[in-house]
Amino acid sequence: MSKLYLCYMPYKINPDRTSPWNELPEFPLDKNLYHDIEIYEQLGNAKAALGRLQGRSIAIPNQGMLINSISLQEAKASSAIENIFTTDDELYKAYSEENVNIASGPAKEVLHYREALWKGHYYLNLELYRILSE
Repeated sequence: MSKLYLCYMPYKINPDRTSPWNELPEFPLDKNLYHDIEIYEQLGNAKAALGRLQGRSIAIPNQGMLINSISLQEAKASSAIENIFTTDDELYKAYSEENVNIASGPAKEVLHYREALWKGHYYLNLELYRILSE
């Protein structure tokens, strides 16, 4: 039997998905929106899962393979929001090509998205290093 969850939304939801929504709450958000027992419970669950993953990661011979697959899945999911769809087979085949430019269509777009994620990560690490070294 499925449960029905009633949720109180402190602000209105955009009724029209085709138009921008400008009635979002202003920052900083009211602490009552995120200081919640349920959120803290999920935060604890997430920290425990990350701890388990970190403990098990020692057994993975090439940890970069795990990280790359996660970034590919993130890029694929985010691209789907923009109506760019590809299959896992196409995506991994394109990723395994020596020259990404050989890839075509949606798989190429997803790989570019993944590359942008890594460039952003690299930039943030450089900025953090710059700040900490001052």
